[in-house]
Amino acid sequence: MLYGVKILRTIGVGEPARYCYEELILRVKADSFEEAYRKAENYARGYGEPYRNPMGETVRTIRMEAVDCFLAFAPEGDVEEVYSATTANHGNISEEAYQNALTSYCDQRELYSLRNAEYNEEDE
Repeated sequence: MLYGVKILRTIGVGEPARYCYEELILRVKADSFEEAYRKAENYARGYGEPYRNPMGETVRTIRMEAVDCFLAFAPEGDVEEVYSATTANHGNISEEAYQNALTSYCDQRELYSLRNAEYNEEDE
């Protein structure tokens, strides 16, 4: 069977750490939810080794957690659902602020700080 598994990863960059958050959504072949979680977590552990970015800062995984798993539906024509989640705003923030938090992505500068120096040269 096919499952969708969502993993949330907290990434620390430099000292004091600046934080970025990554959502990994994986399609996993497994015989059960438990096996899907285990396979996804084992895959994601490969993201855990600290490295240096082009500015010489250490980039490391602070936290990684499989937060959701669902049985993927069979494809319908040209479309296959890989992942689906429904959220609710249970905090004391406006709906606009909540939606902005869900859709706020890293800018180019922030993404550059996540690059591995071993594979990227610093722009001059």
